[in-house]
Amino acid sequence: MNRAGEIVGAALRTVATAFFIAIAVLMIVQVLNRFHPLGSMDWSDEIIELLLVWTIFCGSAEVWRIRQHFLVDMIPLMLKGTRYERPHRLVTALACLLFIAVFTYQSFDLFMRAADESPYFSLTRRLWYGALPLNGLLMCLFSLRELYELLLPGRARA
Repeated sequence: MNRAGEIVGAALRTVATAFFIAIAVLMIVQVLNRFHPLGSMDWSDEIIELLLVWTIFCGSAEVWRIRQHFLVDMIPLMLKGTRYERPHRLVTALACLLFIAVFTYQSFDLFMRAADESPYFSLTRRLWYGALPLNGLLMCLFSLRELYELLLPGRARA
């Protein structure tokens, strides 16, 4: 399972990085086009928006996978080494899983109901909304992995 996680992580990092670079290039070209007009760049806003959604959610899933997301650590630090540390971690992991599961369900519902199209290329908005349930599902799997590690003796992370 660790090998699969590394492959998924590499894919998420690659997509997020490639899309971020594409956004930067398109924005630079837009700025240069204002000073040295080569043609209309109206279409680029739509592409930047699409790339930005995928960059954010792929990046978020990778941050979730490697457990580098923001968190308030005052209570975990206070409980470290006590008998309440593990129950607190379990409750927190379950709450995170519940939140991500609801997010994934709701975003999949939004994805399925999407019928509108983008203004310039007339692309289905499902291309935008698809990033949410896909990465939400990955985050659910990463949360389940954390619960698995917490529930098995000797498998909990430090």
